[in-house]
Formats: sequence, structure tokens, C-alpha cells
Amino acid sequence: MNFHSPRSRNGAGTAIPTSDLMIYYASYNIFAFANGMFGIFINILFFTRFSILSVMEYQAAIQTTQTIMFIVSGYILRFTNARALFSIGTIARSVIIFGMIFIRGPFYVPYTFGLLYGIPSGVFWAGNNTLSQAITRKVNRFNFLSTNSALSSAAGLLAPLIAGFIVSESHGTGIARYRLDFLISALLLIAAGIIAMTIRETGERRKSFSVRDTIINNPEYLRFKIFFFLSNMMTIVISTFVPVYVFYLTHSYIIAGFFGTFSAIIVISSNVSSMYLQRRIGSSYRTIIAIVIASSFLYAVRGQYAIIAVFVASGIITFLMTPLGNAAMSSFMNFLDGIEYTSGYWINREYYLVSGRIIAFLILSVISIAGVSIYDYALAIPALSFTVIGYIKALK
Repeated sequence: MNFHSPRSRNGAGTAIPTSDLMIYYASYNIFAFANGMFGIFINILFFTRFSILSVMEYQAAIQTTQTIMFIVSGYILRFTNARALFSIGTIARSVIIFGMIFIRGPFYVPYTFGLLYGIPSGVFWAGNNTLSQAITRKVNRFNFLSTNSALSSAAGLLAPLIAGFIVSESHGTGIARYRLDFLISALLLIAAGIIAMTIRETGERRKSFSVRDTIINNPEYLRFKIFFFLSNMMTIVISTFVPVYVFYLTHSYIIAGFFGTFSAIIVISSNVSSMYLQRRIGSSYRTIIAIVIASSFLYAVRGQYAIIAVFVASGIITFLMTPLGNAAMSSFMNFLDGIEYTSGYWINREYYLVSGRIIAFLILSVISIAGVSIYDYALAIPALSFTVIGYIKALK
């Protein structure tokens, strides 16, 4: 398995300036810090204010409009470029958060907020994907993904813990308890969007586009379709449900925030080590997948050791899934170097990612509707862990 990017056939004749990479890292990681402060606690807000089902509704709603806007962004690229989408999507996210803080109304309904928040999210990720593809044409993609993931984890290292302290020290109720945390997140998103506009590389711009461009029948792409569909089913449940589960077990905003910090530490250490061990990943990924599946059964532990089991399982799985994901995405981005226009592939990828995520949320929603204990949600993780087998095709 070769993680090094071949010479681009997209017509890029000169190397992308290093300064563009640095600016991209700065912008993306401010975004990551903001997301670290907001992401965990918006789920906890909906869980404590409404129910665990409302968290699933919120997440499913985001995936729906995010996918739609991913498609729409393909048309928007006819008039602008990837850098602009990156910036606009980031700043527009802050606008939706401001709506929740100051207007409430529909912004305070989990499903409605998810639909609204998914709109700029789709624009942002469409811009981010094609912009990062352009910026990294002349660099080692595996190292870029590992570095960016490590930096974004470092940027978000203290974010969840800081947010946990802010929320725990607040004496308000409902949205008032979270207002300062969310306000800081929104302001950071604006800063990230402004910084992104100083990148000189503008990324891909499409002269023409239609939905047909997103229907990919390339037989060489089939292995990535399988990977994309299965890749997020377990990890989206862990990132969405487990922080709420930690809060449920401990009733502590600080420990819930610390879980985010703990996860960031694991991601950083995983990315740093995987850059030195990337050749071994290609020969040992089956073993790594087997360990991930075995570790997921720790989520079934109950009683006084449940919280310890959650941290151990999450640490092992996060540490191993990070290099697997970077290796598979590196392979995909190298594959795209031979494609003239990549937007259709990025959108098609979103179809499969979102389909897998929505199915995972539907599974959790059915569990909720059945009226079982929240402990039983954790049992879905070992079942979903077998989807990690889908990485094998992309890693061959």
C-alpha cells in the first residue's frame, strides 16, 4: 500500500506555497477548537432538556441538510471557489449558533436546529474537501492527514474541558447555562472563516455541474463506496452517544468535558505515532480491526466499573481507528489525483457516509422508542463495531 501522492494529473505545475498550508492549519484548527467547545455540549443540552431521542433527531437532521447542501455546493462552485465555500460555511455556522442563543424559537427545537445547522455544515465540508485536495497535491497525503488531525486534536485538547468548567459554573437553566460556551464557539468560527480567506490557493472551481456528476460508476471506486458507507457507523455513535453516556453515568459536566480532552489526547498520540509506523499499518490492519471489535465489548460493562470501561474502550478504539482512517483517506485522495474534476466524487462520498450515519442513528432511535434503558444504547456499539471490516477494501 502506497501512501505517497503520485504526481498530479490535474495540471498543477508548481508546488503549493507552504504558507497556504500553515494558514489552512490555523483556520481549520480554530474551527476544531470551536467545535470542541460546542459539539459535546449541544448534545448534552438536548439530552438534559428533552431526551436521548432528541439527540438522535438533531444528528439525523444535520446529516440530511448537510448532504443536500453538499450537492448544492457543486452548483455554487460554478460561481465561486472552494476557499470561499470553506469561509462562508464556517461563518454561517456561527450565525445559526447566535440564533439559538438570542432568538431561540425554532433554533431551540432539536430537529429544526439540526436542519438549520446542517446547511452551513454542508457548504463548509464541500469547500474543505476540495480546498484540502488542492493544497496537498505536492505533499505526502498520509502525513498531511495525520498532522492536521493531530493539530486539530491539540486545538481541541482543552476546548471540551474549558467548556465543561464554563457550563458547570453557570447558574442558569436550559440554554442560559450554555450561553457563554456557545457564544465563544460562535466567535471563534467567525475568526476561522476570516483567516481562511487569506489562503492564496482557491481550490477547484466548476464551469458546469449537474447531479449526474455525483453518480459515480467507476469500478475502481467501488471499494471506496463500501468503505465510506461503513466507516462512520460506529465512530459517529461513539462521538455522539458516548459523551452523553459519560454525563449520564457521572452527572458531571466537567467529566463529560474531560472525556473530550481525553479523546483529543488519544488522537494526538495516535497521529504522531502513526506517521512513524505508517508502513506497518499496511501489513497489520486486519489485526488492528480485530482489536477494535474486541475492545468495543467493554461498553457492555455495567456497575461501578462502567465509566472506567468506557474510557478504556474509547481510548483503544480511537487510538487504532485514527491511523486506519488516515490510511484509507490517503488512498482515496491519491486515487482522486487521476480525476479531472473531483467535486462529484466528494459529493458521492457524502451520499455513502450520510447513509451509514443515518442508519446508525435509526438503530439508536429504535432502541429509544422501545423504551429501554440508556445502558442498552451502549450495547449497539459492539454490534456496529463489525462495520470496521469495511476498511479492508480501501486499505488493500
